[in-house]
Amino acid sequence: MKKSIIKTVVLAALMALPMFTKAQTFAGITAEQIAQNTPEGWTAVELPQLPTITSENTFNIKDYGASTTAEDNTKAIQKALDAVPTTGGMVVIPAGTWMFGSTDQMTSKTEVLSIKSKTVLHLCAGATLKLVEYGKAPNNKTLFIGCKNKNQSDIVIEGEGETSIIDGQGTRWWKARDNKETFNPGAMIRFEKGSRFLIRNLKVQNTPGVNITLSNSNGANHGTIHDVTIYNPSSETKTEQPSHNTDGISIWGHHMNIYNCNISTGDDNVVCDNDAQYIHVWNCKFGTGHGASIGSFTKNIKHVWFDNITMNGTTAGIRMKTGQNTDKSGKITSLRGGGEEDWKFTNFTMTKVKNPFSIDCFYDKNYNSDPAVDKANARALDSTTPTYNGILLQNVKTTDVCEGNAIFLIGRPESHIKNVTLDNVQISAKKGIDIRFVDNLVFKNNSKITCKSGKLWIRQYDSTVDDQCDATGAGTNPNPTPTPGETTEVSYILDASTSTSSDGDSSPWTFNNGCSIESSKGYATAKNNTIKYSKGIQFTINLPENITITSATFAGYANEDNKTCYLGELNGTTFASDKYVFPSRLTQMDTNTKFDITLDTPATGVLTFTPQNAQAAWVITLKGIKATSSGINNVVLTAKVDNNNIYDLSGRMVKLNAKAEDLQGLKKGIYIYNNRKYVAK
Repeated sequence: MKKSIIKTVVLAALMALPMFTKAQTFAGITAEQIAQNTPEGWTAVELPQLPTITSENTFNIKDYGASTTAEDNTKAIQKALDAVPTTGGMVVIPAGTWMFGSTDQMTSKTEVLSIKSKTVLHLCAGATLKLVEYGKAPNNKTLFIGCKNKNQSDIVIEGEGETSIIDGQGTRWWKARDNKETFNPGAMIRFEKGSRFLIRNLKVQNTPGVNITLSNSNGANHGTIHDVTIYNPSSETKTEQPSHNTDGISIWGHHMNIYNCNISTGDDNVVCDNDAQYIHVWNCKFGTGHGASIGSFTKNIKHVWFDNITMNGTTAGIRMKTGQNTDKSGKITSLRGGGEEDWKFTNFTMTKVKNPFSIDCFYDKNYNSDPAVDKANARALDSTTPTYNGILLQNVKTTDVCEGNAIFLIGRPESHIKNVTLDNVQISAKKGIDIRFVDNLVFKNNSKITCKSGKLWIRQYDSTVDDQCDATGAGTNPNPTPTPGETTEVSYILDASTSTSSDGDSSPWTFNNGCSIESSKGYATAKNNTIKYSKGIQFTINLPENITITSATFAGYANEDNKTCYLGELNGTTFASDKYVFPSRLTQMDTNTKFDITLDTPATGVLTFTPQNAQAAWVITLKGIKATSSGINNVVLTAKVDNNNIYDLSGRMVKLNAKAEDLQGLKKGIYIYNNRKYVAK
């Protein structure tokens, strides 16, 4: 071979070598396919569909004018992103610090760097993509990297480890919030529409606002985030400028996998908001932040599973919250929930976590308010009312004493939190348990809740608890043990989920809460855990010992096509046909129609009710008190919980809406007024 030919071949090979090297920086998505870890019954998350990355479809930002000495490289980086053909390709950010983000260099009104479909944005080892300082970058909720209101799919943002960095220079932004300056930072990375997104193997730090958002209520789905480190200072730090509203990963879409991430930030570490469904988060470490969070927008959040999470220094551990929308006057116009169900939190280890487990359906309310007042002012149910149902904590433990409440669960009087199970959960905290408007809180399988000082049960209002393993020191008794002469509020749900009978069983029908129902008809169930009750038949509820029922809630519908039904009688009191009316199953087959009824006379021993006009399909909730002996004649105290009536010890009302001076005119005997014993001499 001639020397000239050899020289030409060698030169060509040398020229091709850098391009070949660039092409090999993209490792494909085989590892993600192997790591799917799809829960049983779920559909696997779809991964980006991309072309083979070659030198022909690889674009280096330096070739488009980017420089580490430039004050801003936004236009140059965007030119490289725009150069990617419709068939797909990769943009490479080499080692070095690359400034971007000035308002006057933006080529789009909606995002600083706009990424289109089938694009890989690759940060090499040692590469830092750094946002320009506060005042130069847009502060009107423009997102920094991604695509806003654009239906783009099959996008990868990746690095080569923690030396591949996206830096938001957030300190001055957070200080602006403290100074009450007008600004509204957007997310550092956000995809609002489209499918199949992958973010991996890099570090995101010091973001002005949210670090990574998937969907933001516009329908993005099928996203994967793994091996990503996120760091922002705590919102409570005293040693540096605290960060604000810096959620680590915010999810609003469906089918998302998040794993092997390490997140410390000033707000929620990972948060699910409206329409987040089939969300699987596993093998993650949470440092500072507000924990594994749901809300404050919780509409249609279903099938969420956090697994194998280690927390250290996290303000909140497992946290769920539904907010509310208000007008300019502060009046509540709507809530932010509806349709919440099936959330799992398994294999958690918490160290230096302030509040390990909290649910808050009155987000940002005054928690010192009287729950009886909240109940009296309950909102009417609508499509925005939160309906939390089916929450599991399994294999969760704290390694030290938490600063806040061991358990803090605040439902709504019109829509209780339902079916919360703590399975092998050990929590130790300075403060005890505060629950309001919760139905069926279950402790099982070696669960144990302790508090450092004071009562373990701080409050248990209008709630039911099933303590199967003496987790709260009460054995099988779900209510705090009162001293003689005191009363404890109780609630009993009578529906298909609490029934221990089977369809076709004859009377009496039994329930796991100690109640039973007698009638001339057999047991049968209908939709949404309701039980069928024949028209014109009086049903008798047998109550547990020492229980006085003061109110009852009936929820459901008429189980006939063209008829309504109504409650004709309750505890001996009859009602008109237009008083408590339930719709036909042709128009409604749920429990949204419900009536809370205060008994004219509290019921002990038995309670009767009679449906009329058509067969009823109802869930019945009974509320009242459990009383202990006063030590005087070994009698059982009874009381009316939510009003100022006076009762004698048999439960008979003596005076309606009494005042304190009315006690002076009573005959000799023992009475109950405002849940206190009064002896008339």
